[in-house]
Order: sequence, then C-alpha cells, then structure tokens
Amino acid sequence: MSYSHADVGHAFASATKSIAGSRMSTHKPTEPMVLSNTQFELLAYGISYRTTVCKHVLNRITNQHELWVTPQYFSSSTNRHISHFRAGFYKAHGTDNIFTTPAGGNSGHASYITRDDKVFAKNSIEVAGAMLSDADLPRIRNATRKGHITRALNRVDLGLRNMSKGIALDRVDADTLYDLQGTMHFLEMLQATDDIDEVRAAVRAHIALNHPANNRQG
Repeated sequence: MSYSHADVGHAFASATKSIAGSRMSTHKPTEPMVLSNTQFELLAYGISYRTTVCKHVLNRITNQHELWVTPQYFSSSTNRHISHFRAGFYKAHGTDNIFTTPAGGNSGHASYITRDDKVFAKNSIEVAGAMLSDADLPRIRNATRKGHITRALNRVDLGLRNMSKGIALDRVDADTLYDLQGTMHFLEMLQATDDIDEVRAAVRAHIALNHPANNRQG
C-alpha cells in the first residue's frame, strides 16, 4: 500500500510506525535510539527518496518533541517532501521546537550528532563573518548594508538557539556560547549605528581580528 505525502508526514509526527509513500517515507527505529549525549532520543527519520532530510527527536530534559530539519538545499520535489514533514509535525506539536540544523540530515541511520554540537555553532560564526564582509562594500544603499548585517545576525541567532534552547547547562560549551553572544552583541551594535563610516570601520576591524580570510583588499 502506498501512502499519500500527508499520510507520511502524519506518521512521521506521530512516530508510531514506518511507512512509505511515493518517493518519501518515514522510518521508526526498531529499538530506542538515545543519541550520544543521552539528552535526545531519536523517534523517527523523514526520508526523501533515499536521503534523510529531517528527524523527529524527543528532548529528554524538557520532555518536548523536536523537529530537526537539514538546511541543505535539495530539488523542488524533496523540498515539498520536507514541507509535508513540517506540516505533520506542526499539526501535532506546534512550531516552538522546529530547528534548522545539519543534525537533521546526517547521512545514514546510525548518525548520532546532535543540534547543540559546538562545531555547528562555530560554523555559524564563520558563516556570519563571510556575510558581514558585504557590509563593508562601498557605494551601496544603507538599507542594503543593514540587510547584510541582518543576515549575519540571523545566522548567529540560529546557532545560538540550536546550541542553547532546551539544553542542559552543563552540556553547553561555555567558550563557544560566549563567542556567539559576543558576536550577536557586536552585530546588534552595528544595526543601531547610523554612521556609515563608523559601521564600515567596525566591520573591517572585526573581520581583521576574527575572520582574516574574509578581509577585503582595498
């Protein structure tokens, strides 16, 4: 029997059984699968064609269900499959605990990496640094410049949320958390600064100190 996409999304959200539809399926582990840090229990995989694109996880600290969705871009058909997994989860559990994280799409069913891994948080800072370099471009509209800052701010906010929301305090890497918070405060300061020369000077100094690979010449 082939199930509709909506049926598969609902089964993924309920995490009660494994079923397959047309090119998308949900897989429930046959045994309870506690991820490596013991805080999360994997309840179901969301699969498009043969690729894991999201995971339904129980946070054992908060006792809340979470949806981890990979940020990787796929074909339009796979993205539609992801939307069905999202819709099923949203209907059953709401939107407060939907996370965009590479942990949602690790290849293979034996992958144990979790959304709060500090590697992902550090990557958020690096990506934000690359985005921020565009805020130093000359002769662009102020709204465009602030838009580049906003993109960087949103990226850091994503990393901070994934690393800290609903995570036991003794599991959070303090140094990485401070780096995220410091970067966010810096970006918020840039957003509140109207003087373009001051913004550009601050961006250049920040990149030179923290992201030298993104330095612009001239």
